[in-house]
Amino acid sequence: MRATGREYALVGWGLVAGAVWIAVSLSMDDRWATTTAAASLYLVGLLAAICAIDARYGIIPDSMVLALAAGGVIQLALIEPIEAFWQRAAEASFVLVVVYLLRSGYRWLRGHDGLGLGDVKFLGASVFWIGIAGVPGLLLVAVLSAFASLLILRLQGHQLHGRQAISFGPHLAIGLWWMWTIGVLQ
Repeated sequence: MRATGREYALVGWGLVAGAVWIAVSLSMDDRWATTTAAASLYLVGLLAAICAIDARYGIIPDSMVLALAAGGVIQLALIEPIEAFWQRAAEASFVLVVVYLLRSGYRWLRGHDGLGLGDVKFLGASVFWIGIAGVPGLLLVAVLSAFASLLILRLQGHQLHGRQAISFGPHLAIGLWWMWTIGVLQ
């Protein structure tokens, strides 16, 4: 209970709950079961790795972002027509540019980064999985998850201040996982 990283327990349980939810739902519908189950297993495994690396080292490696984007493209190609790829690629580029500009604007105004470059790339790659319509939900879940983690840290007696860096990747991962899960079940 007192182990380092306990504030990320919420993220871990969120990933587990989403996996159970998808497993139960897929058992009731054979139509997309194989493709969706494979994509979901790939995604949850990759997101768990991203959570572990970002929580421990404070970075999301480019190789993980590339694997996230590639997996999104592959699952999209298996389910949707080719036109969907070009649409998602344009949406991903748009999200990447907008979030990068927001990151740069924050740095210019505040004098320090508020969002890591890995987080920006993660958001761009996640669009291949959930589309641009899922990004607001992803961000909402991520912010609520980060808030819950900060609350846990505060209740444990940690002193928090405005320039203290926290790993946002695990929270983005839980947001992506939940938006993917909701999209699969619709």
